[in-house]
Amino acid sequence: MKVDVRKNKDAARLHEMLCSWQQAAAMLEAGEISKEDYDKWRYHYPEFDKAQNYVKVPSEKLSNLLTEALLNDGGQE
Repeated sequence: MKVDVRKNKDAARLHEMLCSWQQAAAMLEAGEISKEDYDKWRYHYPEFDKAQNYVKVPSEKLSNLLTEALLNDGGQE
């Protein structure tokens, strides 16, 4: 998924969120975190995301869709 961060601040924020999800998925894939830790992170995003400021928490359904998309896509933009 490509996001033009120059478009507006919402697009820039979306890009930051996607980068956080990509980083967490990469850590899971590399074995740096367990599936249990990853699930805790994604179910409590953004509370457990120390790199980001407060945003609305996505639903579990959206969380699952983002995770699936990032893992299937390999995190490619």
